[in-house]
Amino acid sequence: MGPRPQALVRTAHDPGDYRRGTRSGVTSSNPDRQAGAAGVPRVRRRQAAGGVHVGTARVSDGATIGGVTISNVNKVWWPDEGITKGDVARYYHAISPLLLPWMRDRPLTAERCPDGMLGGCFYRKNFPEGNIPVGAPRLRLRAASTGKDVNYVVGGTLEALLGLVRVGCISMHVMNSRVGSMHDADWLAFDLDPSSGEFSDTVRAGSVLRGILDEHGLASFPKTSGSRGLHVFVPLRTGHSQEDVTAFAVLIGEELARRAPDLVTMAHRKSARGARVYADPFRNAFLQTIAPPYSVRRRPGATVSVPLAWDEVTAKLDPRRFTMYTL
Repeated sequence: MGPRPQALVRTAHDPGDYRRGTRSGVTSSNPDRQAGAAGVPRVRRRQAAGGVHVGTARVSDGATIGGVTISNVNKVWWPDEGITKGDVARYYHAISPLLLPWMRDRPLTAERCPDGMLGGCFYRKNFPEGNIPVGAPRLRLRAASTGKDVNYVVGGTLEALLGLVRVGCISMHVMNSRVGSMHDADWLAFDLDPSSGEFSDTVRAGSVLRGILDEHGLASFPKTSGSRGLHVFVPLRTGHSQEDVTAFAVLIGEELARRAPDLVTMAHRKSARGARVYADPFRNAFLQTIAPPYSVRRRPGATVSVPLAWDEVTAKLDPRRFTMYTL
């Protein structure tokens, strides 16, 4: 494969470091599992006039959830399912003990959908003074493309998380570096996106990728993307620049495409991918982001990105089973 950063391989975290504080004993093979194992109340679905609501209490147009005032809680964000803005806020409040460790001290981008998942949506990273969620820490970084300052929200607090929902955000996306060491990656991530739309193709690509990483002594951990894709994480100790980590990820991706040329591609242009799985190593570059585990995704059914064990990554698994209501 050519040269690779030897130190990166030698200092990968023990697998136990990755699991602690993330899954907390929750077994993802059970679609009806309760997050109560980690002290999180189970999020229950209930039918009510005007749509589906999480929890049991009917709320007015405004409500305080997790200490944050959320306006327009009855505004429907998923028309087909009747899921409301308040439902999303209550889900994030319930799952926060598992989600917040993945967001702590990380600048983030959020997918903002003020009119719900079928309305106009956009990724927002700049939250200037006066338009930032109350109580949310902030970090100002210079965008290389424009030369302008960007005011990022820093994740890790319930106030910031629910504050983002309050301003219309559905899906959260975090960087692989933390405040204080912004150019040092503490994980390496691969985004496997099936052009065919078939999760079974992603499963096959993930198996080959896992084998390559194993050969290099790197423990890897998969999660659903929240759609048809798979995200594969390799936890790292700090001290590796994002430039080196991205270069290493590209080498791994190229090796993956060489071993499975009919299955995997590194082509940037969608027209060149055909039905192959796109292996994207560039989620590791400076200021790039990826959805953390337990983030809601803007997909039918309000699917959620969920950590898995490798033996759970099979063609029989339907990632659409993991939603706000089945965790």
